[in-house]
Amino acid sequence: MKKQFFIWTLLAVLLLSVSVASAVELLDPRLLDVANDLGDSVGRYGGTLTIYGGASGPKTFNPHRAAETSSTDVLGHVFEGLVELHRHTGEVLPKLAREYEISEDGTEVIFKLRRGVKWHDGVEFTADDVIFTFDVAYDVNVASNSRSGLLIDGQPMKYEKIDKYTVKFTLPRPHAPVMYSIGTDIIPVHLLGDSYKEGRYPDRWGLDTELSSIIGTGAWKISSYRVDQELVLVKNDDYYEFDNDGNRLPYMNKVVFRYYPNQETATLAYFNGEFDYYGIPAIHYPQFVDREPVSRWEIVPAGANPGTEFIVLNQNPDVVPEPQLSWFSDTKFRQAVAHAVDKETILDMAMNGMGYIQHSPINMRNEFFLKPDIKIYEYDLQLAHEKLEAAGYVLGRDGVRRDSNGNAIEFELVTNPGVPVRQIVGELFQEDMAELGITVHFRTIDFNVLVERLTSTFEWEGIIIGLTGTFDPNGASNTWLSSGNLHMWNPLQEKPHTEWEAEIDRVWVEAQRAMVREERQQWYYQFQDIVAEQAPLFYTVTSKMNVAVREHLRNASPDLVGGSVATAWNFIWIDR
Repeated sequence: MKKQFFIWTLLAVLLLSVSVASAVELLDPRLLDVANDLGDSVGRYGGTLTIYGGASGPKTFNPHRAAETSSTDVLGHVFEGLVELHRHTGEVLPKLAREYEISEDGTEVIFKLRRGVKWHDGVEFTADDVIFTFDVAYDVNVASNSRSGLLIDGQPMKYEKIDKYTVKFTLPRPHAPVMYSIGTDIIPVHLLGDSYKEGRYPDRWGLDTELSSIIGTGAWKISSYRVDQELVLVKNDDYYEFDNDGNRLPYMNKVVFRYYPNQETATLAYFNGEFDYYGIPAIHYPQFVDREPVSRWEIVPAGANPGTEFIVLNQNPDVVPEPQLSWFSDTKFRQAVAHAVDKETILDMAMNGMGYIQHSPINMRNEFFLKPDIKIYEYDLQLAHEKLEAAGYVLGRDGVRRDSNGNAIEFELVTNPGVPVRQIVGELFQEDMAELGITVHFRTIDFNVLVERLTSTFEWEGIIIGLTGTFDPNGASNTWLSSGNLHMWNPLQEKPHTEWEAEIDRVWVEAQRAMVREERQQWYYQFQDIVAEQAPLFYTVTSKMNVAVREHLRNASPDLVGGSVATAWNFIWIDR
């Protein structure tokens, strides 16, 4: 289920609008490619689905080393977890487990595994694979992105093999969101167990690996990969899922990911027929409207992108020098600067107004947890100037703003190329900060370098980046807990560096303990208030998405929870 939760994102995430949802049967996601009430009762075998994979391809084939959607978007269909989310309701459903039982006190979960499931190499999937996977996920030396979400009060769950097809997890206390994080990708002990014991697991299944040795239980196997150009998946002929009439899934023979360096190139490629469906960038929406009447595709409304886009300043005392550290760590400085983010103009320039202004880290689609009256920072350069002056950052007669020690305020802001909204955010922010007497050196750098700085070296000053939304807020534990590996402004803290981070840690744990949904809501409201007051991230905008779907595809219904029109590639057939 990691693929449906927190991951670094470059890609737009899609949501079906109410008008479309009313006409589409809500399908069980376990029935991949099964027809809905708009089509036949069963699918048609054969065909190749070609999709837009983003600006770049996978950086690893190791699911517990993957740190970006370019990897997890592929691996999420090769590997599977014990459970998954219903793609329309968010209900937790069995996947590699055939059923699960939660004790009355909420401290034990027993998973009864599917029998007869085979890894792609024909070896049977068993409880030994589950135990091994959680050993890996909890190992700090592996640094799995799943780890933070699987910790309870900083401690791992206990897990044990009851028999070949049964595993029991014991929690240190009731933990409401555990089922939203326990679906981490299961990996094969028979292939990776020895290398893990020898300390070589983090180096396994890199891009230089023979593709036939990347073994999962999923419906798809990796067939070929030309780096950052094209990746091909072929069907798993022995996949364990069947449709309602007993036909083995999936229907399609092949899925091809094609990668394009930027959205302009990808848009032209779609118009040229190079792939089958496309989450339309809002900036290009008018082109699609103009072409639709004479095209062989249709536009499907797709609602709000559940992810977030923002500017973040580095507060890591181990790498950020003075005086930048003092500026970035000053709440008053951050609050003032937050008023210099021109969200309305960003929305107009980057998305043709087809989007939403963001103020909160909570998924916009999860209205139950999204606080309606959160503190906001309206775009107001005069107010930003006044707050900076009051905080001791004074604008000199030479037009340069300096701190109380006379240091001119300037810093570097980076993002990755190929994402127009980030380019526009950076350029506008640079201009507005210049109006305030602050010099921002804005530039783009390679995405791999960006990720390395953000997650490994931590050597950066300001970054424009985005996160995918998590249906349950706890999915973002590795961002918001001070100990989280993606607590980007100061990660992996042994203890909270500030009082407000300590308070978020406390509130987060209380939300985890609250087994009553309404009680959790109040804790997450409090969390959002702290984030809004402290402004560690300057939120920008998210898109109102639409999907262009070619007419030879059937049963194309976007995912109300996971976001993508093709979370399960739920097309009945491809009719070319």
